Amino acid sequence: MLINKKLVIVCILLLGFVIVSCEKKPEKEVKRTMHNHSVYSDGVEYKDSYWEEPDYYYDNDKDRKDVNIKGLWIRSDYQGEESYFFSYLGIPNSEAESLPAVLLIHGGGGTAYWEWVKMWMDRGYVALAIDLEGHVPLTQGNMSSMPLDLYENSPYSAPHNQNYEDAALPIEDTWMHYATRSAIIANSFLHNLDYVDKYKIGVSGVSWGGIITSIITGYDDRFAFSIPIYCSLNQLDSDSTIAGYMKNNPEAEIWDNDTALSKINTPTLFVASNIDIHARLDSISKTYENTKNSYLSVIEGLLHSQAHAAALLEPYTFADSIVKNNAFITLKNQPDIEGSTVGFNVPKKVKIDKAYLFYTTDQISINMNWSKQRLVIDNNKIDYEVSSNWTAFYLTIIDNYGNRVSSKLIVRKEKEK
Repeated sequence: MLINKKLVIVCILLLGFVIVSCEKKPEKEVKRTMHNHSVYSDGVEYKDSYWEEPDYYYDNDKDRKDVNIKGLWIRSDYQGEESYFFSYLGIPNSEAESLPAVLLIHGGGGTAYWEWVKMWMDRGYVALAIDLEGHVPLTQGNMSSMPLDLYENSPYSAPHNQNYEDAALPIEDTWMHYATRSAIIANSFLHNLDYVDKYKIGVSGVSWGGIITSIITGYDDRFAFSIPIYCSLNQLDSDSTIAGYMKNNPEAEIWDNDTALSKINTPTLFVASNIDIHARLDSISKTYENTKNSYLSVIEGLLHSQAHAAALLEPYTFADSIVKNNAFITLKNQPDIEGSTVGFNVPKKVKIDKAYLFYTTDQISINMNWSKQRLVIDNNKIDYEVSSNWTAFYLTIIDNYGNRVSSKLIVRKEKEK
């Protein structure tokens, strides 16, 4: 019997197409583009190797076995010497094959906090808290401990935070370069865990960690969300403590530039206090305005500490809105100087509980006193009118769960200090 070879080939190809098309289902969501190198080339230089999987090893003696948190060391060399920084890695008890994750960056004089890791684990996240000052947490340490009870020195070489006093050194020898590159390396570690969804890895940092978070978000576009708490950029022209450090060390000004942030699309929530001496509210608001895909939560009377930051509701709600498609309020428009109407988008299952106008009649400084006025909510919008002698104001809306979302800070220019 004669066989038509062309027909056989066509049949095989068609059969192959059917098999392949059945086995490979289309993805339900479009994955965003991520680059394995710095996406901003006009600022600080970071090596492409920081985007590769780092060397690391687990340290069973440092495990928090009671809460399923592992101790490990991740390689980040310093001054040409092989070195490692300590980290806590928490993995939630979940049957999911692919989990969201978050990188946690401590503030000045802090370390990797296991409690902070546990808080994110309880919400279903793989959490990695890293130490960036050559410290190793003590077993008895917690988020409210003083340094003596919080950590001991690392056996590995690492710089310490000197409030930019080392800014005149070659930039790769400074603490800020070490801290930011180590955070990028830590993100690379998370990206290479097979149980982590690499498209759902975020970052959150407190105080100095907020500055680090703001910087690396502009250079590393792999983050699904970014949450700087308390401190951020554009502080040089203010009277904050961070601004004072930079004024004393002009070489540090390179770290205060938000141009890299203005070029990325990473959803970013800036969480600020309206009474913080370390980062003035107008500098946070300016960075918020200059960041493309950004949100702002100004917390009335928020004290500056790791424990207070970790207890906030907004970071967890915001992260869930990005990686779990949960609800988060957004503003439709910003207020203006004359007084007007501001509307907002309210997701299902969320209701607006309260709305306030916060204003000051003081000159713009870290010592501003704030007054507030309750606003009427009407069909997901609020009308406001500011007193004639105001110097700055902002709006905050609060949902029925207690989440706060704020507008930018409006400053009357002729009275700005």
